[in-house]
Amino acid sequence: MGDLAALFSQHEICPNILEQPPREKLNLVWDGIKVEPGMTLQVRNLKNAPRFNLHVDPESTFTMLMIDPDNLSRKNPSVSEWLHWLVCNIPASNVLEGINGGQHQMAYGSPGPGPRTGLHRYIILMWEHQGRRVAEPKPSTRAKFSVKKFVEKHKLGQPIAGNFFFAQNETQ
Repeated sequence: MGDLAALFSQHEICPNILEQPPREKLNLVWDGIKVEPGMTLQVRNLKNAPRFNLHVDPESTFTMLMIDPDNLSRKNPSVSEWLHWLVCNIPASNVLEGINGGQHQMAYGSPGPGPRTGLHRYIILMWEHQGRRVAEPKPSTRAKFSVKKFVEKHKLGQPIAGNFFFAQNETQ
């Protein structure tokens, strides 16, 4: 999907955070809102984890994560990449049916950008790792996660799917 790659590049996600863009768009629905890459969402709609689905190989296994590379702000990303969610070893049936399952190594933490920090990018990525499991210990902190190091450690390569959106504190 060329448009997705262009958007990931335009918004400095590739190559800064991720070497290669996702192959296709991850279908996400937050509070009834279907997320299109680059759209802006209200923080109040992000309190609960999204529903997601994708047409995938029914025999495979997946890992998904969500980060905010703009925490504390895009100008001062001192605790970037902020890990909002990490789910490993998701069965294909859960991805196909949009069920939030797998090993939750970091429970979903809803976005909460601080006042006067501008728009934050929130990036959700999914990898396929057929025939093997990802053994990732539960992170001790959400701060300073590195997608590139995670991908390298687990030899995940290019994400099969991804999406991103913007949100900001509503008192800006």
